[in-house]
Amino acid sequence: MPRTPRLAALGALLMACAVWAFPEPALVPYRWELDFQPGPLRLYVDPVDGTAWWYLTYEVINRTGDDQLWAPSFVLFTDAGEILVSGRDVPSGIEEDLCALLGNELMETQNEIIGEIFQGPEHAKEGVVVWPAQQTDVNELSLFIAGISGETARINNPLSGEEIILRKTLQRDYLIRGKALARGSRPLELMQQRWILR
Repeated sequence: MPRTPRLAALGALLMACAVWAFPEPALVPYRWELDFQPGPLRLYVDPVDGTAWWYLTYEVINRTGDDQLWAPSFVLFTDAGEILVSGRDVPSGIEEDLCALLGNELMETQNEIIGEIFQGPEHAKEGVVVWPAQQTDVNELSLFIAGISGETARINNPLSGEEIILRKTLQRDYLIRGKALARGSRPLELMQQRWILR
């Protein structure tokens, strides 16, 4: 019986995956890498309209020996199938409310913080990133943070042959035990943190 094109494509994909070794970050960094200190991931509920928002604070210090551009990417995946890009569909008023709530005059929003980061702890930047929490009935979240490191890897797509550039990315996996809204603003439980190429 002849194979259908769909089965042939599936077979090719399975064979490619079997021989395609996915690269991993170097054990010792060989490119610039910023000192990135993430705070906890929390849930904020707007007291005015009841909307919910995930947010994370962080500090970043440049100890690389050269000034660097700080333009990070924060992408949050939930077990409800959501892929949330920080800042997207987030009103500036929510970010401002969070900065006021946190009481840190040095805290910058996602757009404010983009720019050159000078060397040394005296030039550290502190930021807050926010995502809409449209679905709060979730238990597992994974956060991917890119822009901390200059390490990359080039690979070829095993099916198309097209070159892909992967960037060293920090992955942080969280667990919510029980209902997220019932927890209030208590930090989510960090289960794992690791470097990947993505």
